[in-house]
Amino acid sequence: MNFRRAQSSLAALLLTTATLVGCAAPADEDVDQSEDALTTYGDLFSTLDDNDIDRWFSVRKALKDGFDRICGDTICGGDYSNLSTVRITCSSTSIARKMKDCTWVLGGSIEYVDGRTGKLTSDARAFTCKIPVAGTAKRMLDALAAAGPNALHTPIPATGKSFYDGLVDCFSGVMGGPPPPEPAKTFYVELGDWAWEHADGLAWMQTQRNLAHGFDQICGDTFCEGEYPDVTPLRLACSINLNTKRVSRCTWTFAAADLQVGPRGQIEATTATKRCTIEVGAQASALMSALSGPDPLNATLPGKTTSIYDALVTCL
Repeated sequence: MNFRRAQSSLAALLLTTATLVGCAAPADEDVDQSEDALTTYGDLFSTLDDNDIDRWFSVRKALKDGFDRICGDTICGGDYSNLSTVRITCSSTSIARKMKDCTWVLGGSIEYVDGRTGKLTSDARAFTCKIPVAGTAKRMLDALAAAGPNALHTPIPATGKSFYDGLVDCFSGVMGGPPPPEPAKTFYVELGDWAWEHADGLAWMQTQRNLAHGFDQICGDTFCEGEYPDVTPLRLACSINLNTKRVSRCTWTFAAADLQVGPRGQIEATTATKRCTIEVGAQASALMSALSGPDPLNATLPGKTTSIYDALVTCL
């Protein structure tokens, strides 16, 4: 009798165990099994020590500068010739500082002038590029910091791929939309194109660089304090009437991003583009002269009491 009770109890125990095993939740295949539910993640700026934070600042600048140097002969040779860095962000585990994710956001735009009406349109995009990373943040920083200006092309430890390789993969097959049809007669062109033949094209290019630099200098205390902490200027475009040499208006296109680290270390990017209209109503020569100084962003527009900065305040 006792033997039968023992058999019955054993059978019940085996049945209960089998039931519990059968009902267990399957392992999450997307979660690294070497990390547990207590593992926390953060942006590299929150997980690194002070010395490595300084190195990460330097590496990010080397990556951006490296891209700007080679962009025109490589990725910027496509439809989006003015690709600009909006933000580079990486994440790691908080204690072991194991790399989890890297995201590089770039913005680019194509501006069109309607040759019949002078209307300005833009095809602007923000591109979120994932960079393959592995190993620890220290190993990555050791490799990229040692490479100096060549950080962009330096293989990332444990991946064999560089930041540049990640960008090439990201932009493979990227094309802009079809341009608007050309009118039978052209009365308007873009001011930059006109300047190369009828004025000082190099001086206008420098003006655009000064505008971008001025915007970068003040953005952190103004436009970058809103919904998007990173806003990057892309291209200022103006339409000029070929007969009157008059510029009615310009547009300035921007790309913006907000990057946050998700609960499992993934970088979650929210991006946007914005196109701001700047009313001018002046001769091209007067506009170019007014903006030729070192601070064109705050220069008074010809015939007005306002500046380009004032136009951006109501737009951004």
